[in-house]
Amino acid sequence: MRKSAPVLILVMVLVLVALALFWLPRGSDFDRSPLGNKGLELWLQAKGIPVIRSDPHVARASSEISLRIVPLSIRRGEAVAPQTGEETDEAGSESSVQESSRYALPTLIILPKWRGSVSTDGVASAAGLVDLADIRGELDRIGYSDLGLDRSGKGLDEAHPRLKPDQPISIALYRAQTFDLASLPSSCRELAGTLTGALLIHCENYHHAYLLSDPDLLNNHGMALADNASFAASLVTLLRGAGETRPVYLDTVGLPLDSEKPVDEGKSYERSASDLKRFFAYPLSVIWGTLLVVAAICFWRGAYRFGPPLREASANIELSKTAAIEATARLLRLSGNDGRMAGQFVLHLLADKAQLLFGSGAGNQAGITRLFQRLARRDKAGAQALHATAEALIERGHVMTRADLHRHLEIFRKLLGSIELGSR
Repeated sequence: MRKSAPVLILVMVLVLVALALFWLPRGSDFDRSPLGNKGLELWLQAKGIPVIRSDPHVARASSEISLRIVPLSIRRGEAVAPQTGEETDEAGSESSVQESSRYALPTLIILPKWRGSVSTDGVASAAGLVDLADIRGELDRIGYSDLGLDRSGKGLDEAHPRLKPDQPISIALYRAQTFDLASLPSSCRELAGTLTGALLIHCENYHHAYLLSDPDLLNNHGMALADNASFAASLVTLLRGAGETRPVYLDTVGLPLDSEKPVDEGKSYERSASDLKRFFAYPLSVIWGTLLVVAAICFWRGAYRFGPPLREASANIELSKTAAIEATARLLRLSGNDGRMAGQFVLHLLADKAQLLFGSGAGNQAGITRLFQRLARRDKAGAQALHATAEALIERGHVMTRADLHRHLEIFRKLLGSIELGSR
């Protein structure tokens, strides 16, 4: 049972690490998926257009941004949601349209098209398309109830929309999603589109709001097709203005904007339980997982491989010393060399006596010499006899006969017992 417990603990730790690495959501997964907008951000920055992303902990003022891009999400059913870890305001999309008029801020609303399964599976097919009825419900909610939507039945559609007369661009869209031109209200006009429908429209009731029907023109998947990337850069430049230097605001949170930028954001900052989750989000989850694995391996090596720790260090030393002496004696007996074993016995016995008198550092030849000098001051004749016997056993014990060896050992035992060692 003692051996199985560490193994079970190690398995549990590894399972927890695996869950932390592969099951817990990572904030940047959706952003870098086929349906995310990381490619748009990098592409605009490469074209010299600064981009800032939404952050639930940072308040943004309308005066510091030139264009607000808001990807619309479906509130019900399985659809593309904002990034994990970001809390979406219930009225986020609606307020962004209203705020475009309140702050005279150009705002691009991108309609949804794909379900979230496309982001995880990496396969864009007809089964991954959002129902047009759900998208029309979102249009009703933000104030565009008169707009109709169409979706092409072809696989890949090509078009040549002209945002500017001198910029012919070829775009490609899978199952192109457009606004129905026949049902387009008189207050709305088409800015770019295909032969059968409008892609980008602008309505008078929300003077600064623009609607893009197909998100594949701005997401990671779609920008890799045809000249969609060039269309995205031209679209952003057109909406924000050619001479504009303020950054583009990519809003995936939907929090309301401030009329003025706060002087000190730290004063209004409130910490919540969601802040603690950031310490376990990717890539910090990898670091925590590595630390847990290292700790589990160290625990296993200490508890299972080498056994439990011994309590007393002195007892360990004595046990090790006794085991070493017994092993040496066994080897000498097996080799038939009792004389050498007797010599080592005498040497070790004298070293132990020297340590008893002069301390732990005296267990060597110098300590033994000092021991005989001390004995000579008390009993010179006895000390000389003991020294001669011990020297004979140590130096010539291995060549003595069994009878001589026993006789010298008996003499050594009697002399050592008759001499008073005294105290330190």
